[in-house]
Amino acid sequence: MKAAAEKMYAPQGPKGSWLSGNLMEYRQDPTGFLTELQKDYGGVAQIRFGPQKMYVIYDPNLLKEVLLTKHEHFIKLKAFKEARLFVGDGVATSTGAKHKRVRKLIQPHFTRGHIQTYAEQMVLTVRKELDSWMPGERRILTEDVSNITFAVIAKTLFSLEGGGYTDSIRVPYELINRMCSERMRSLFPVPLFISTANNRAYKKALHELDQAVFTILQQRRENPEQGAGDLLSVLMSAKDENGAGMTDQELRDELMIMFIAGHETSANVLSWTFSYILQHKEVEDKLYEEWDRVLGGNDPTDATYMQLTYTQNVLREAMRLRSPSFFTGRSATADVEIGHITVKKGQSILFSPYAMHQNPEYFPDPLSFIPERFENDFLKKIPQFAYIPFGGGPRGCIGNHFAMMEMVIALCMIGQRYRLRLAPAHPPIEMEALMTLRPKHGIQVIVNNR
Repeated sequence: MKAAAEKMYAPQGPKGSWLSGNLMEYRQDPTGFLTELQKDYGGVAQIRFGPQKMYVIYDPNLLKEVLLTKHEHFIKLKAFKEARLFVGDGVATSTGAKHKRVRKLIQPHFTRGHIQTYAEQMVLTVRKELDSWMPGERRILTEDVSNITFAVIAKTLFSLEGGGYTDSIRVPYELINRMCSERMRSLFPVPLFISTANNRAYKKALHELDQAVFTILQQRRENPEQGAGDLLSVLMSAKDENGAGMTDQELRDELMIMFIAGHETSANVLSWTFSYILQHKEVEDKLYEEWDRVLGGNDPTDATYMQLTYTQNVLREAMRLRSPSFFTGRSATADVEIGHITVKKGQSILFSPYAMHQNPEYFPDPLSFIPERFENDFLKKIPQFAYIPFGGGPRGCIGNHFAMMEMVIALCMIGQRYRLRLAPAHPPIEMEALMTLRPKHGIQVIVNNR
């Protein structure tokens, strides 16, 4: 009877091809594939990438078991081993005792109160970037917000200013981002020890990125008085209960995670947010009203941040529709029951914040941009894991306060100074799913004084 019951409740899914399973469908349209799965199969579906069978979970209550109540039975998705070459073995990717140690070292420094101390630096950095904008010119907004978030993370993380360091970090980062994403979606990625042109370029970029970060670490070790108060100095001074600090490799890995979260992710969210504002005048008008009322023409501060509730809701709604982390997953370390399904040891579970955020059960009229939905404690009225732009559970993003403050400050400062409009005959803004979800061909705007 038990076997019959388990078979009756076995999740269903698309058959796919005999060799690659559903991998080609996913590669052709990752976000569309994940969204259609939810529509066709509900709270959980079974798919196959090559020989690997896995579950895709959309039910927030089942996901709560994976990310919170039974999280000790799961580790980061094995398929992300490619990404670990890039981001390393930091708090976002490590497991077991190492994960607990590193998170315990870092988490006390990422409270809302601690992050608020960086608000003034964020404002000064954004202002400096905006000073180069000229009314009437045509600009590539996606590049501009990327420059802004890069400058913010460089200043608050490394105490670096100016463009001398840009190429040493950004150029290899961009190449790795694209190549890593492609390798993660390949059924049989060419092993890196095989000397192909792509592999050589990939390894060269990884080396250049490491060299840039380790050079910064070496300079800081030699001159510890530099950058007092920045995030790097905080991490370098952190000690565990045995008095041990972080090694250079551990620091490198954490800095990569913070760089991605504070630069890449934030830039994409800001780009998507502006794409919606530019197409919804009523949202733009409400933002102007809030900025005039709360800020009165002044720059945002850590004190006014909490009063900018509509601004925060606009960002939340943009992250709902264009969640920067559009999919991720876990691998089971032992057989574990999740709801009515048995996940075998080594089997993987995927989940897609992008698709989950379009569930009409929790988000009525899910494809419409409605920031007002987040009013009146909306997030307390839906399941805890129905809205997860920053993940959730013990492995949730510890930099969420940093990212939200950075994005609110940048959005307010751009919007108070300039009125942006999409460039004439602008093509539809499409999604490109790399390590994060970004506008595929960028967003071009005309800049005018407000």
